[in-house]
Amino acid sequence: MKIRVNLRGETLEFSSPVGARLLDYLQENSVPVNAACGGNGTCHKCRVRIEDGFTAISSKDREAFRESELASGWRLSCQSRPKTNLVVEVPSAETIRNRPRIAKHSDLGSYAISKDGVPFLVCDLGSTGVVVALVNRRGGAPLIEAHLLNRQVRFGADVMTRLHHAQVKGVGSLQASLLETLKSCLDALRVEVPELFAAAFSGGLFCSGNSAMTSFLLNRSIDSLAVAPFQPDSREAGERAFSELDGLVVHTLPLLAGFVGGDTVAGILAIEALAAPEPWMLVDIGTNTEIVVNNGRGELWLSSAPAGPAFEGGNISQGMRAEAGAISVARRSGNAWHLETIHNDLARGICGSGLIDLLNESVMDKLITEDGYVPGGRLEVTPEISLLADDVREFQLAKSATRTAGDLLIERAGVVPKCIYLAGTFAQNLRLDSVAGVGLLPPGIPVRVIGNASLTGVSLYAALSPENRKKFTDRLETMRRPVELALQDDFQDRFVRNLNFSST
Repeated sequence: MKIRVNLRGETLEFSSPVGARLLDYLQENSVPVNAACGGNGTCHKCRVRIEDGFTAISSKDREAFRESELASGWRLSCQSRPKTNLVVEVPSAETIRNRPRIAKHSDLGSYAISKDGVPFLVCDLGSTGVVVALVNRRGGAPLIEAHLLNRQVRFGADVMTRLHHAQVKGVGSLQASLLETLKSCLDALRVEVPELFAAAFSGGLFCSGNSAMTSFLLNRSIDSLAVAPFQPDSREAGERAFSELDGLVVHTLPLLAGFVGGDTVAGILAIEALAAPEPWMLVDIGTNTEIVVNNGRGELWLSSAPAGPAFEGGNISQGMRAEAGAISVARRSGNAWHLETIHNDLARGICGSGLIDLLNESVMDKLITEDGYVPGGRLEVTPEISLLADDVREFQLAKSATRTAGDLLIERAGVVPKCIYLAGTFAQNLRLDSVAGVGLLPPGIPVRVIGNASLTGVSLYAALSPENRKKFTDRLETMRRPVELALQDDFQDRFVRNLNFSST
């Protein structure tokens, strides 16, 4: 059986056996379909349109699409088992970017190896996005960056879904997708700045990632990480050469506990470089939100909140990542929505920052109650885009996990932080008044957005001598006080209370 795929102006053709699941064969042939739920039919993200041929309509399809959309050929690829030749359209808003986005910085043109030294290669190994950068050896600032969505997303938007996939089918496919992502970024940098790249290559690539990403990359066992109490097979820093990356040696940062990994180690180093007055709190929001409280008494209280993909548009009916057309800012006045989209494109969905704005403004305007009730079950944002009651509930679960973890760590640390440092690419696009309005963070504490602390910190780590790296990680080992949220007697009561949209 032949399948032809139309994807952003390109046409791909391949064969598949009759009755096979369409999603599996799209993924196996490198068609990057977003299957946030891992192909279980619940996220409704793996949408495709059958332009020619036939696949039966499933019950999950009827949940995901209107009758008119079904008649136009829209299907969930995870539910489709075609029995005829097909021509399939994969909409660009639902796909993973094939080519990295390159960001060049102002001092790139003036950088000279003879004068400034050999730059570093560093990587922020995120669950959703991967950034590989060449970094100025003198100041630690990026010279050029390659950004690409982590191709593991095809196996699930959150790490628990990917861990489940690894339990069933092994770590190999997760590692291969990660290496494929890294290679695309490295190749893009090699083309852009061949001389700088060649010089930096011999020094290896320093990667900071959470415990799951690090385990996938190094092909470590995930048996103990995938089940309670969710501990990695090893917390040691890693070093390995990969033939898939042309022999490049990859160095990973050590892990702290559970899902609190090398990205948090990097974040701590980034905050210390700011000479931040203690006590402080670090919050890195993502599918897993890592939180650290330095109580100023030689203790780092830390935990990971299983927020899920809602902050990045996942499991939201019309959610999407921060791509062209995503509603990123929303304000309401005069009974009307005033929306901004990324790249000023036509509104095609809602990304995380837009979702927080929409919910905050809706609660203030009493379109949604403080406990999350949506009258009529649907809130229209535009004639084409709405928030459903299930979307609001999905966000409440994510924000309550984050807020509850923060409250508990502050209590366990026995101190109120002087500042909350909000890290991560997602955090850079947030309106802090909306963050406070929905009750995402502990109230009454100043908040400072510090950008991609994982990338900043891994750059600082790479610049340290091996002796100073060991001193730093040894110090963290004596200071760390991990808190497993699921084992805290008061977690559930707090979690239920924090579901409400209230900052207090």
